[in-house]
Amino acid sequence: MKSGTKFDRNTGFFCDHFTYIGKGLPGGKASGLALMQDIIHKHFPDDQYEGMIINIPKMTVLLSNVFDEFMENNSLYEIALSDVSDEEIAINFIKASFEGIYAGDLYYMVEKMDQPLAIRSSSILEDSLNEPFAGIYETKMVANNQYDKNERFKALVNAIKFVYASLFFKQSKNYFKSIKKDIRLEKMGVILQEVVGNRYENYFHPLISGVLKSYNFYPSDNIKPESGFAALAFGLGKTIVNGENCWSYCPEFPRTPQPFNDIKDMLNNTQKKYWTVNMGEISNYNPIEETEYLKRNSIFDIEDKKPLNYICSTYDYINDSLSTGYIKKGAPLLDFSPILKAESLPLNKVINKILCICEEETKSKIEIEFAVSLNHQNDNLSRFSLLQLRPIAVSNETVELPDDEKLENNLILSSNNVMGNGITEEINDIVYLRPDNFDVASTPQIAREIEELNSIFVKNNRKYILMGFGRWGTTDPWCGIPVKWPQISNAKVIVETVLPSMRADFSQGAHFFHNMTAHKVFYFSVDEKHSKNLDWKWIQEQRIFNETRYVRHIRVDEKLRVLVDGRCSKGVILK
Repeated sequence: MKSGTKFDRNTGFFCDHFTYIGKGLPGGKASGLALMQDIIHKHFPDDQYEGMIINIPKMTVLLSNVFDEFMENNSLYEIALSDVSDEEIAINFIKASFEGIYAGDLYYMVEKMDQPLAIRSSSILEDSLNEPFAGIYETKMVANNQYDKNERFKALVNAIKFVYASLFFKQSKNYFKSIKKDIRLEKMGVILQEVVGNRYENYFHPLISGVLKSYNFYPSDNIKPESGFAALAFGLGKTIVNGENCWSYCPEFPRTPQPFNDIKDMLNNTQKKYWTVNMGEISNYNPIEETEYLKRNSIFDIEDKKPLNYICSTYDYINDSLSTGYIKKGAPLLDFSPILKAESLPLNKVINKILCICEEETKSKIEIEFAVSLNHQNDNLSRFSLLQLRPIAVSNETVELPDDEKLENNLILSSNNVMGNGITEEINDIVYLRPDNFDVASTPQIAREIEELNSIFVKNNRKYILMGFGRWGTTDPWCGIPVKWPQISNAKVIVETVLPSMRADFSQGAHFFHNMTAHKVFYFSVDEKHSKNLDWKWIQEQRIFNETRYVRHIRVDEKLRVLVDGRCSKGVILK
């Protein structure tokens, strides 16, 4: 914690450097933010670049010993390590007491401020290169605007308890099983951080949330993987993390057209909903619900149109054309062209600079989460806030794919859109969604059936190929299969193909994909145009080993060969 200072009630939450409470370790996420603060002070001594303020949001970290004392003083390990439901675990944590000097510091904090706060996990194992735990633990945002200070304090403390409890939720326990580590060795730090953004009537959110990667696992034509990747969304970053529709592009070539068929295709497959903190009345007080203080609104219902001038184009139905910026008579399309093409904000210049600096300082390929907010008094002082820094695992193994003529009789699948790099020859099993019985309305049930099969693979220490339709890891069940990483943790190869009723772009910004890169999982994508490269006939002729209503498991006698050349994002699966 080189950049941190001990929390002082005289200076409080708003001191220049971020602060910590208690003793012990800050955890991976907080350590990454400490490193980023050092990088910012080194390279941006005035905390500005190209007219944008560059900073880390104000924050306080509860160190790991605070967690230890909370667990021991309330005798929570027995219920936490049991097989009861997540809800029961969360309720027991909420009922536990949070007392002493730590509670006094937290009360003083909310007494002096009334802006929204994000309560974020920062475990000691989080954000490591090999087991990043991305998206495994919960984050909770609180409005922190109640008139009664005691209510603000209660909401804050309950949110901390909820994040603590998430260490022992089912998906976390399954993750620990999959990586063969003892969950009792984990310790939880917690970050209390201001939510970056502006207030718009009864809502609070940033203008833009984003995810940056210095390595692009799905480069399009003429773009190298080292050119990087960016995903942008209006509102809170939950849109990107959840795998919902957002805008992705290469920072080196921000004006390159995206691969949509036409304008209507763009309208159908760009962001229409956004997440925001609800600063108004809360209709459902539920301390064990992550989204208690959040709302998911439509961009078409935005009352204050000023933000749209920075992030959208407008579709003219009569002329079937797009105009940069927001125009009242027309439909907003979130393509961020006022910023990326007209440079109404120097965002892309800042992105390229930050990627270059952080990769140089860490000597690693990296992923960054950030948020941008406006300064309503001075448009030239918009704010670029860095929220997270973590390494990306990239293989340097050289893989040579066989010539096409040698593949004809052995080919199960070939794709020009593959994430990963390397060779695996350890798999006999394929788990796939049954095309004859697939129902997009049943994707939550499909996720549960896959989870049951995956638990058998974990128990027997077997890897498998997972094949299905739409986007894997999305939280929108109409776009694909809403699985979380622990539900498919033993899949070594994941295949995404399409049905005419589903279209889903790659979602490199999601925590789901970060876990895949860390665990060196190969991800094949087969679009409708190239679906002939997938030999469904051979797959369906194989011996059925296990079957559920929507999912089928086959096992073959000979090991399957999977080869992926990350230099050109091509790969094959061979009999």
